[in-house]
Amino acid sequence: MAEPRAETPQSRYRRVVREVLEARGRFCECCGVPARHVHHIIPCSISGIASELVFDPANLIVICNDCHMLMHPLIRRPSWTKAAKGRGIALNR
Repeated sequence: MAEPRAETPQSRYRRVVREVLEARGRFCECCGVPARHVHHIIPCSISGIASELVFDPANLIVICNDCHMLMHPLIRRPSWTKAAKGRGIALNR
């Protein structure tokens, strides 16, 4: 019998995000409107991309697009928005 495939960091992150959205609902934990984003409270830039905090549900918050933009001022820059859109498309595959 073959052993199950090891979970990649990307598939693990997607699973954790799904679990957080299912457990908490799809409403912004800041303002209460419908939401589809999950935001790291302690940013990956501080904890490190390989840190367990990246995958810790206690370090994630469900957040709407408007509140997420307030958390990341660079989102308003057109070059960043274009790059983020491409990254989002890649993650949704």
